[in-house]
Amino acid sequence: MAFTIQDLIGQKIFPDIKLVAGRRGISNEIFWINIMEILDSPKSIQVGELLFTTGFGLQQEETYRDLIPQLSRRGVSGIAIQTGYYIDSIPSYILEQADALDFPVLQLPKTLTFSEILRTMTRVIDSETQKNWSRGVLKEAASFFEKCMAEHEAEILRDNEELCTHIMLLDPVNYVNAEEDSWRKCLGQINSFAQSYSNLFLVHELPQHKHIFLAVFPSSEDFHSMLYSLNTKLTLLSEELGTNYYVGADRLRSRDGFVLALKHATDALNTLQLIRARRGVCAYNHISFIKMLGQIHRKESSAVLDNQALQMLLNYDRANNSNYTHTLRVYLSNSCNMTKTARQLFLHRHTLIKRLEKISSVGNLDLNDYYTRLYMSVTMLFHDYFVY
Repeated sequence: MAFTIQDLIGQKIFPDIKLVAGRRGISNEIFWINIMEILDSPKSIQVGELLFTTGFGLQQEETYRDLIPQLSRRGVSGIAIQTGYYIDSIPSYILEQADALDFPVLQLPKTLTFSEILRTMTRVIDSETQKNWSRGVLKEAASFFEKCMAEHEAEILRDNEELCTHIMLLDPVNYVNAEEDSWRKCLGQINSFAQSYSNLFLVHELPQHKHIFLAVFPSSEDFHSMLYSLNTKLTLLSEELGTNYYVGADRLRSRDGFVLALKHATDALNTLQLIRARRGVCAYNHISFIKMLGQIHRKESSAVLDNQALQMLLNYDRANNSNYTHTLRVYLSNSCNMTKTARQLFLHRHTLIKRLEKISSVGNLDLNDYYTRLYMSVTMLFHDYFVY
């Protein structure tokens, strides 16, 4: 269960914080926090975020009269306003609107620093996400591993420097929001997709519709190629079926290393939840990058919309039932290697060259420019992790 406004108050995370309006909204869940000293970009605040602010300018009712209704419509958890610096008390129009909309308003003391808020709330939310994989679920995962080792130990831990074995955890994000048949179809496609890259692929269903995969890949390069391609696959399945999954992974280096690999895979899953990704994959050694991606997205949530080249490609694909965006995604993920890209897309090299020329024309892109390639790569990651 997610952390709520009621938990924040009841557990006295910040002893002097007070709920001053919107009491009927105390069950609102807090998935992340947003600190905005000056309320200059409320449209960037995301669903499930608790907004912390100094309240600068809130005395100007004409300017901020739509603030609370706007935050409520966006599905924001609530707003915490600090008094004592810029305002002595929270304006009555804010409190009245919040009560009418059941939108929680918290009053922060002057002594509480935003640095302390960030440190404390990050720790609390991170702790809550880790409860999703309970001891019972992890114990069943361990039993599955022991069974796999009893039957396939020679294949799983073969003495071969090229082969690499990985633990992968699959966790549905929005299970109640899609039909059961859609989930079965989605899971079947994910299984087939990952299996096509591996020498050995074993899967077990865990409680709460979670799954664990134990897979042996021909090389580390094959694993990473599969992982990035799977991230794209999850995006396409989300668009087609409305299903969203998180995938966390880590390498298994020895029989005794299973517990550590399992913990690392759950840490990777928790990272996706922490940054509030819509879906996506995260290997343990990519956690720092994925966290950075989430931090940038919180500050620049319109990055996908602002990338005109990507918007032109997406619109062209929708209008013409083409897949130029996917071609560019695969090309960039393969470090612009023509041979690898053509092989992965099952295209002749000449056909790929023509496609890239068309992509450059539609998006007005210079793919020979490093910063253009980097910008398109990062923006497409934003699209795949955060956009429906």
